[in-house]
Amino acid sequence: MIKKEEVKIKYPSARIKALRSVLKKKNTTLEAEMLDCLYQLYKKHVNAGVREFIEEMEESEEPAIRKARASITQATD
Repeated sequence: MIKKEEVKIKYPSARIKALRSVLKKKNTTLEAEMLDCLYQLYKKHVNAGVREFIEEMEESEEPAIRKARASITQATD
């Protein structure tokens, strides 16, 4: 099983409420958008060789990751 960590940040409440409202109208969530941004940061700053190594480790731990990663890559590229 892939170990996951929680990332917490503080941000002004009024801005969060506004974001949630706007994103709901676009049929998405703040969490989904933040995950996408985090993935983009990961792709931008982590060397491709390191990413490939990590992804291979994840795939060997959990075959479903391959399917999820493919859909995320298609959605963000």
